[in-house]
Amino acid sequence: MRLLFFPKYTEKGASSRYRTYQYLHYFNDYEIEVFPFFDNRYTPSQSFKSIKGVFYVAFCYFRRCLNMLRIKRSDLVFLEYEFMPYLPFNTFFFKLFNINYIVDYDDAIFHNYDLHPNRFIRFLLKDKVSKVIKFSKTVITGSPYLTGFAKKYNQNVVEIPTSINLNKYNTNNNPISSKFIIGWIGSKATSYNLLSLISVFESLKAKDLNFEIRCIGFDRELENQFKNLPFFIVDWNSETEVEEISKFSVGIMPLENTAFNKGKCAFKLIQYMACGIPTISTPLPANIKVNRNNFNLFANSKDEWINAFIELNKNPKRFKEIGHLNRIIVENHYSIQSNINLYKNIFKSTYCVF
Repeated sequence: MRLLFFPKYTEKGASSRYRTYQYLHYFNDYEIEVFPFFDNRYTPSQSFKSIKGVFYVAFCYFRRCLNMLRIKRSDLVFLEYEFMPYLPFNTFFFKLFNINYIVDYDDAIFHNYDLHPNRFIRFLLKDKVSKVIKFSKTVITGSPYLTGFAKKYNQNVVEIPTSINLNKYNTNNNPISSKFIIGWIGSKATSYNLLSLISVFESLKAKDLNFEIRCIGFDRELENQFKNLPFFIVDWNSETEVEEISKFSVGIMPLENTAFNKGKCAFKLIQYMACGIPTISTPLPANIKVNRNNFNLFANSKDEWINAFIELNKNPKRFKEIGHLNRIIVENHYSIQSNINLYKNIFKSTYCVF
């Protein structure tokens, strides 16, 4: 079988790295080619904010148009989100040449269109993603919210959460620290979610809790908002992220309750759990589902967050055991080793239908 992957990014992009690239070497039975929309020169800040950025993005669209010639010779196409962002008629070419494709979502990108502030984009593209889903042979989703949306237009939906490689998260012994370390991992784009906890951290400091906040990949431009707090930023590095996460006493995932965030996969929690760490998070759909043992904590309000931190800090032995259970949950449900056969079965069953 000739299988073509069309991720949005190279391995530099987290969504593409975890949803596509980390699985590729498990697909040795197939003839595989990968064509990311953006290459390694892409940075989110460039896009249409400069002449150079405009020409670069135009080149990416042109290159993907050329990829259509390759698609005609494929047996199955794997799309991340859509074939070309912000353009209509993404399914026209596939229907015209009877090309079979699978589409994968780990974010509610349909809200980029139906909730876009520009009225023209909303009018033109509000139904774009639903049409991509409708004509897909199989739809793969990463969270319950995305699954619910996809099933409105296609009944052949398989939910596979964004997963980790157990070989990389090969850690069982977390270092012991006299401080209670509150940890977070993310990117510049998601850093704003942590701002809602500033008053919580200030209250913990007023209660003389011996803690520090350690954030991996946090936007340094927001660092000043945490002044007078024991706040530390660790630069993200693929080689050290597991080691850094393992230093946490608790991993947190606060999220604003927005339509887009409801579609988020609980990947931060999965990373913490893979390192044997308990978690506290906002109770959105994917976060609730990943808490299969019902022992991790959830918080919405300021008081709920404060009480959750205090409870976890006062009961280290109990929550260390919860961390061990978290690791087992990841091994069974949220690792590429446990999910690889789901992908292979999808490829096999979809190809056999042709």
